[in-house]
Amino acid sequence: MARYIRWTLLLMLFPAMVKAQSTSLSIDQAVKLFKQHSLQQELARYEQMRKRGEAIRYKAYPNPEFSVNREQLNAGTVDYRETSYMVSQPIELLGQPFLRSQSASKSQKAADLQFTYDRRRLIRQVKSLYADYWQLSKKLEIYNRAFKVIRKARSAARARKAEGTFSGLQEQRFNVELNRYRKQRDQVRVKFRQIGNQLTTYLFAGQKADPSFTVTDSLSVTPVNLQKQSLIQYALNNRADLLALEMRVDASRLQYKVEKRDRLPDLDLNVGYKSQSDGAEGFVIGGAVSLPLFNQNQGEIITSRVRTRSRETELTLKQQTVRNQVETAYERVTLLFEQWISMQEGTMAKSMLKAARAAYREGRYSLVELLDATQAYVDSRTMIYETIAEYNQALFELDAVTGGRISEAQPN
Repeated sequence: MARYIRWTLLLMLFPAMVKAQSTSLSIDQAVKLFKQHSLQQELARYEQMRKRGEAIRYKAYPNPEFSVNREQLNAGTVDYRETSYMVSQPIELLGQPFLRSQSASKSQKAADLQFTYDRRRLIRQVKSLYADYWQLSKKLEIYNRAFKVIRKARSAARARKAEGTFSGLQEQRFNVELNRYRKQRDQVRVKFRQIGNQLTTYLFAGQKADPSFTVTDSLSVTPVNLQKQSLIQYALNNRADLLALEMRVDASRLQYKVEKRDRLPDLDLNVGYKSQSDGAEGFVIGGAVSLPLFNQNQGEIITSRVRTRSRETELTLKQQTVRNQVETAYERVTLLFEQWISMQEGTMAKSMLKAARAAYREGRYSLVELLDATQAYVDSRTMIYETIAEYNQALFELDAVTGGRISEAQPN
């Protein structure tokens, strides 16, 4: 008896325990978890650090060289020695170190800006997956509701068949519909699990987490109150990847100046101290200049010039690409908003499905009418949720391609 009571209590408490362990997740919490745990973000940060390291290496000035020389010179019985202490330092006379420092600074800023843009794109993916997960959870509710209606109607049909007022063919029709809804529901369930797994890789990287979330945000359709041209201009002025490319163009121009100045010889300055065994001692100053007879740095000059022009061309193409991206994203948002507006007329609510089932049970609806009403409910509700999710995903994309203008104007 005691064991029976324990098992009864366990069965009663188990749903509450499972519910307590489930993860409630808002879209802002998802973004916060991404920033804390995402390995995708970590890879982008490593790329940022690598590019910063390359910039630091480029501007590094040559280290001085310290040397000690001792000469032992004997002439017969005379012991004669010379000891020299020398410091050698290359000196670039035309300001190349200053230009390299400027170029490296711009390259480092470019790396930071590119990371900012890459992270914004990754956050857009997280939000998009959240929207997919939300609409699939709604689809599961719809198919479960339709499945329940058809199953109850089939039970009623079997009872009427036993009374002789319902044919076996009609019962088979219910079986077909029931299996069809079960198949569609299972397909949604698999997709739901798949999206949950993908979202988990962004939010709980390296952790064992159940990819079953309870989404707390209910997505809606909020119109964009910004003009397309203003969004394009904002993107051209503020998009981080475009600013990063502009920085790289400036850095390349400075590198080109460095290579041109490296055609001329630099000075190797030597400063030291010498002491001799006969007591003579003193400072030594010398220098060396390489003669540009065979190597005038033409290869590096050509390479740097081509790299600079290539990045200038890339910048022009990137600006056009940004315009096209904003126009396309804005058009998609506009079309989805119009679709959503048109769907507001004549959509079936949950109460209408209950009314159709009650009408069939009372004999006021035929089998075909009940099945049609159920299918109309499933189609209309899934279309609504799909459109809401697609609209929000399009809005996330528009926010990303404009450099965050949408989130500044209307936070999600």
